[in-house]
Parts: sequence; C-alpha cells; structure tokens
Amino acid sequence: MALTMANRHNLKPADYLKLINQFALDLLQKSTLDEIFWLIADKAIADVGFEDCIIYLTDPTTDELIQKAAYGPKNPQGREINAPITIKIGSGIVGAVAKNKKPERVDDTRLDSRYIIDDEFRLSELAVPILMGEECIGVIDSEHAEPGFYTSKHEEFLTTIASMAATKISDAISTERLQATIEKLEIVKKTLARQATELINAKKTADTANRGKSVFLATMSHEIRTPLNAIVGMSELLIDTELNEEQTEFAEIIVDSSGHLLELITGILDFSKIEADELELTETDIDLIALIETAVRVCKSANPKTKVPIAIEIHESTPQWLLADEARLRQVVVNLVGNALKFTASGKVTVKTWVEDRAPNGRLFISIADTGMGIPTSQLQDIFNPFRQVQSTLTREYQGTGLGLSIARRLCILMDGELAAKSTVGQGSEFTVSMALKPGAKQDPDHPPSISLSKKQPLSFLVAEDSSVNRLLIVKILNQAGIQPDIAVNGLEAVKSVAKNNYDVILMDLQMPVMDGHEAIRRVRELEMATRPKIVVISANVQPQDISLAFQSGADIFIPKPIDRKALFEAINAET
Repeated sequence: MALTMANRHNLKPADYLKLINQFALDLLQKSTLDEIFWLIADKAIADVGFEDCIIYLTDPTTDELIQKAAYGPKNPQGREINAPITIKIGSGIVGAVAKNKKPERVDDTRLDSRYIIDDEFRLSELAVPILMGEECIGVIDSEHAEPGFYTSKHEEFLTTIASMAATKISDAISTERLQATIEKLEIVKKTLARQATELINAKKTADTANRGKSVFLATMSHEIRTPLNAIVGMSELLIDTELNEEQTEFAEIIVDSSGHLLELITGILDFSKIEADELELTETDIDLIALIETAVRVCKSANPKTKVPIAIEIHESTPQWLLADEARLRQVVVNLVGNALKFTASGKVTVKTWVEDRAPNGRLFISIADTGMGIPTSQLQDIFNPFRQVQSTLTREYQGTGLGLSIARRLCILMDGELAAKSTVGQGSEFTVSMALKPGAKQDPDHPPSISLSKKQPLSFLVAEDSSVNRLLIVKILNQAGIQPDIAVNGLEAVKSVAKNNYDVILMDLQMPVMDGHEAIRRVRELEMATRPKIVVISANVQPQDISLAFQSGADIFIPKPIDRKALFEAINAET
C-alpha cells in the first residue's frame, strides 16, 4: 500500500499495522544483508510515504556507520547509492543515535550543529538505532524538506521496523562472517595441503624438517593428550584402591611412565619455543636423589627386555635438595639414561652426581656413562642437531625421532648449564650435564591429592565430555569427593541441561561434537540464571591461544589434560 505526500498524515493505526505485517512477511524471505537493507528502503520506507531515507550498517572494526541502502535522491538508479559516505559513531545526528542507542527527531536541522549535509540540505530528520541486545548494529535515517515533518507515529513505525530487522541483520552478519571464515579455512586447508606435500621432499634440509615438526605437533597435540589423560587418571585411581605390593609396584610404574610420557610430549611441543627463546622455566625446591631414582625406574620400565643394570652413584658432595625446574631436569636425565640403555647391549649404565665448588659459584654435575657401541668422533657433534642420528642405517634398528639430545642440550642451556659428550667406538659413551648449583630447601613429603571441597553445603556439578573414558575418569574423581554429577556428552546437551537445572560447577571439555565447548560456554553465560555457575575447562588443547580463548568465552578456570586431581580441587575450592 504505497502512500502519497497528500495522504501521509492520514495514516491510521490499522494502516501502520498492515505495513508492519507485510514487512514481516517480506522479511521472512530475505537472508542476506543486501536483501534486508534494500527491503527496508524499497518497501517499508516507500510504503509509509517518506521521500528520503538511508540505512546504515555499523562497522565495529572502524567504529563507522556505512551506507548500505537508500530511498530517494541518494538512490537514483535502482539498488545503487549515489556518492556513499561513512559517519563516525558519535558524529552527527546519525552517529549520536548509534552511540546513545536512542531514536532522535530533529524538527529543524538549522538549529542543530550536529547536522551533516550529505546530498542536499533538509530541514527535519528522524533517526532510529537498529539494536541487537545492547549492541547498535545499524541506523535507519530519514530526512525531509519540511521542518517538523516527523511525528511520534513515524518514530514508532521506524523503531518497529528496526527491531524486526535486527535479528535478521544479525543473523546475516553472522552468516557472512561464517562464510568468510569458511573461505579462510579453505585457504588454510589448501595451504596445509601444499605444506604437507612440501614436507615429503623437505627432509633434505633442517629448515623444512622444522616445518614438518611444527605441523605434526600442532595436529597431534590434542589426540595424544586425550588418551593419556585416561591412562594417568585411571592409574592414580587404581593406586587409591587396595592392592598388594606387586600390584602397587606395577601401578606406580604406570604412573611414572605416563607422567614421563606427558613430560616428553610437553617437551616436544615446546621445541619450537626453545628455538624462539620463548620457553620459561619454573624453579621449585626439588629432591634430586628422588628425581634420579624416578628417572631410572621410568627407563627400566620403558625397556623391560634389557639385561643391562643401571648403577646410581651419588657423591657425598651432592645436596639432596636443589632449586631447579623439576620437569625439565628429569626430562634431560630420562632422555640420557634411555639413550644409554638403547645403545648398550651388554655391560652397564652408570649415573653419577657430584659438585665442584660451592654456591654461589658451584656447579652440579650429572654424568650418564654406558659401555655401548660408542659414537665416531666425526659424528659426535651432529648428534645434538635436531632430527639427526649417528647413522642412517641405525634408524631401522634403534627407533627414535632424533630430537631427544637436541632438546636435552637446549634445556641444559636454559638451566644455565651445558651438555657435553665424549665417546670411544666399541667402548661406550659418557654424557655430562653441568649446571649452576642452586641449593634448595627441604620439603615435606608429598601427600595424596586432597579430594574434598571446602564448601560445607554440597555443590551440584555438570560434566560435559564427549569421550566415554575421560567422562568415566572425571566422574570417578568426583565420586571420591562424594559428588554425583550430571552428564552431557556434547556442548548442546550441556546448554540444555544448564537451562533446566541450577549448577554450582560445570566441568567443560572444549573439543566436542554438535557444539564445541567455547560456544557452549558462551551460550551458558547468555542464560538468565539465579546463580552464576563456575565453569572449569578441562581440555587437551593446551596451547596459549586455546587457554586465552577459553577465558574469553567465559570460563573461570582452566585445567589441562591429563588432569591433576589436586590442582582440580584446589581450583574449585578457590573459585567457588
């Protein structure tokens, strides 16, 4: 129902209702931003009888309003805007409406210093924001040659149109962004495919080998940590049960070995950080003797068929307690002892420690000597290069990545030390770690993780985890604290469950089918609830960007997999 200038003041409520109803029907058929904006211009504005209108879209990256559609003089040739301009949010009447998120009617623009002339000067203006929640995503602006032309009915009509179009515009924006993301992912996919092809031929040089390492580690990080979480967690739960002495020993070996495997994975993932000088050490008071004994036990369990004994000789000058990065130092010792066992068919492996001088200038030495095959002098330095082994023929007999000694040497350098090697072919090799001596303070023996909550009142929990094994593990850990959680196997189930129930704590995985953890967290935070649940992310995605994104989504706590039970309950107690 198109109206003329003559009958523009004769609109009755029923007329507005018809216009709005027709607009709603037409809007259902539109899906793109272009279609929606031009529908507003061609139908709603034209039908109500306005002679001029421009619809703006907010660009959040530039804080500007962009002209997307027009009716009247700015649109002389169909769906094309004549000389389009942009307006800064906060500038002019349109910019003020976008900033304040409230409609404005100006009866005489000559009296308003904010008025911005576009194509020609007009005496009255009506602008209403297009709001999506608390966000202004656009503005509908109409001008007229007559002063005081716009009425409250006009304002109410445009506000209704803006409100109806807001959801569609928001959906269209999301769709366009999704499409852009898909296109970028396709580019990334093609790039990764091209890099994968290059990596097949790139083994000839160290640089291409490094690229291969990075792609491999980025791809496998999550997949390795997920099953490892079950191994570590279930082993710890097993130790908590009633076992005989032999079973306890076996379970402890599993825990030690899985813990070492986790450290190896972490070390390999950190290799690129070491190269870029981005790896940070965490120094604590550590029991050096216990560290060496654990490292030897891990290596023995990892090489069950070897008959080669490992002797430990701790010189009396060696302090028991040191200030060092426990995980990194143990990683170095395990690597060196493991290598010694790998290349020693008979004889023995000896681990020695001693100190030369005392603090503050003292040095700690840890030596791992074997009676194995030895290394030719010409290749002694090459073994510290990444992805290198003594001989290519040995690769088939002695499995390995060729990264271990390179990582060990670089870790020693980070710990203000060095790693040296000497060897005689047919007689054996000796690797010696030397590092600054930093005496530590004696610590009380570790106690089993506290699996209790500080709250006197029972807390309600929801566990969102798609892996059945990891889901069972988390439930068993919570059961030990007297907690019987609800379960969701994907993000969508979690959101639906939170919408129906009040939870104090939600344990959320990130990588799940149907809806991932990030989206689920955002959806939960959007729900109106009596109490705000604490969201604890438990994830194998442990890169800095993954952790940062989890907190941006609305998480309160981040616990990496494999799960540290003590850290989990300490975090819950601290946050709830």
